[in-house]
Amino acid sequence: MVNIKLLFIILDEGYDKKVNDLLNKFGIKVKTASGASGTATSGILNYLGLYETKKTIFMAIIPDYLSEKILAKIKVNFNLEKEGTGIAFTIQIVSANKYLSDSFKRVSTERDELKMNNKEETKYHLVITIVSEGYLEQVMEAAKKAGSSGGTAIKGRGLSNVQSKILGFNIEPEKDIVLNIVLEKNKTKVMEEITKAVGIKTPGKGVCVALPVDEAVGIEFFE
Repeated sequence: MVNIKLLFIILDEGYDKKVNDLLNKFGIKVKTASGASGTATSGILNYLGLYETKKTIFMAIIPDYLSEKILAKIKVNFNLEKEGTGIAFTIQIVSANKYLSDSFKRVSTERDELKMNNKEETKYHLVITIVSEGYLEQVMEAAKKAGSSGGTAIKGRGLSNVQSKILGFNIEPEKDIVLNIVLEKNKTKVMEEITKAVGIKTPGKGVCVALPVDEAVGIEFFE
């Protein structure tokens, strides 16, 4: 069975075809794109590197043995050496439909052993916060206070079009989803500050989770 990863690419708008063409060259068929925006104040946008407020988040399922090659191509093709142009990273998928894993066996009969046995421990984590609409800036400020220097916002919507209750708390249908890449050493503090500012017991009714980032390009500036 081939190990697979979830690839995230966050870029300014207008790169849909270029990203699609690049992934097609590697035989990547399972992919999607979503609009994102920076709706915070200009000052917050500056520290986030969101010099253009309109963003696109691309997600794709890729095989582990191609991840380094794909990230290297993305870094060069989209000039991710330059601060503020975008980021790309992968997260290991620990469980998936067997079809997804098996589908990559036909992509290449030759395995590129690009992985080092002495691979470094995870350096970054992706903190995902889902919060009621209108509390985006509080999430960004809380994350910044704890050491985060990057984030992207996606407009979300609850499954219900009316206010509902979960465990006695009112859950608003309109949501903001915030993605923050943080250093591993700052992860706990970032999540604590976000929870303190917009947690489920606050008007923001926010929840956050963290996932380890496996490989990344374009986020060296966050340190």
